[in-house]
Amino acid sequence: LTYHHVSHLIESAQSFMVNECICRKKEALLGRPCTKPLEICLALSPLPGVFEKMTWGGKVVNKEEAYDVLQKAEEAGLVHLTSNVESGHWFICNCCGCCCGVLRAVNMGAPNVINSHYYAEIDADKCSACGICADERCQVQAIRKDEDSCSVIKDRCIGCGLCSSTCPEDAISLVHKEAGDRVYPPQNEEAWLEERARQRGVDFSPYK
Repeated sequence: LTYHHVSHLIESAQSFMVNECICRKKEALLGRPCTKPLEICLALSPLPGVFEKMTWGGKVVNKEEAYDVLQKAEEAGLVHLTSNVESGHWFICNCCGCCCGVLRAVNMGAPNVINSHYYAEIDADKCSACGICADERCQVQAIRKDEDSCSVIKDRCIGCGLCSSTCPEDAISLVHKEAGDRVYPPQNEEAWLEERARQRGVDFSPYK
């Protein structure tokens, strides 16, 4: 999600907890440490006081502090990811292309598994080819640096908006995909689990 869209999840919640990124911790243990912020992933709830008695780690924060975490992630060039459902989101992961399992899969050549309704587009006439978008912001290698300008590799772009938010020439915009190219997610987590079960030939009815 873009910063604008993911901010709505924080605004709609009443309880917040920040956790260390498990992907970055794993990569560090494997000898591949990442310089991106570690205490950066958020858990959310629409109910007050949900995380007060949690014993499995993390730090309870208030709404203002949750926004601070989100801003730190945006400044660090981290992609805001959450569950692929219409409603009932309970986490915001802030991900880098070198550690995140999903983004690493994209970078290793897997089909684009990110469900976004947007893609970035660069105005070649405005672009100064500074390379900030390609070198510092894009986590999925979706921007090609040419001699006079940069360009977006559309089928790799995940529509996160990280490139557009820091372009010094204001040359990058997010474009809403055509209706036929948009994939609408399940309504909630139960519907998502039911669809996953259907695709795997599993009877989901006992779990309803």
